[in-house]
Amino acid sequence: MKQKDVKNLKKENIFLKKRCNDIMIEFEKIKKRFSIENEKIKKYSCTNLIKNIIPIVDSLEITFRNALDQNTKDGISITLKIIKNNLKKNNVKKINPKKYEKFNPFLHQAILKIKKPKKPNLVFNVLQKGYKIADKVIRPALVSVTSEY
Repeated sequence: MKQKDVKNLKKENIFLKKRCNDIMIEFEKIKKRFSIENEKIKKYSCTNLIKNIIPIVDSLEITFRNALDQNTKDGISITLKIIKNNLKKNNVKKINPKKYEKFNPFLHQAILKIKKPKKPNLVFNVLQKGYKIADKVIRPALVSVTSEY
C-alpha cells in the first residue's frame, strides 16, 4: 500500500468514526424524546375518560345532597367513594378554591364579579369544582370573583 492510500484510509476512518459518533448522539436524543413522550402518554392517557366521569360525579354529589332517604344517600356515598378513589389513583385532583383565595386564571374561570372594593381579584364563591391530572387542568373551577367595580 502506498503512503497516499494509507493517509486516505486514515482520513476516511476519522470521518466514519465522527459520523458514527454523531449517529449515536442523535440516537440518544431520539431515545430521550421518545421516553418523555411515553411518560406523557402514560400520565394523560385517561384524560378523555375522566372528562366523561366528572359530570357523573357532579350529578351524584347533587343527588346525594337532595336525597331524602338514608338508604339512597348511603348508596350514593359508596358509589362516590369508589369513583373518587379511582380518580385519586389516576392522579386526578380537585380544584376547589377557598373563599378569598387569590384568583388564578390557570386554575379558575371567572363567571361572575362581586363588588368588594377592598378585596379585588379574590375567589368569592365556587360555582363548580374543577379538576386536573398532575399539572394539566381538565376543567377549571367556575368561580365568582371579587372586583373593585
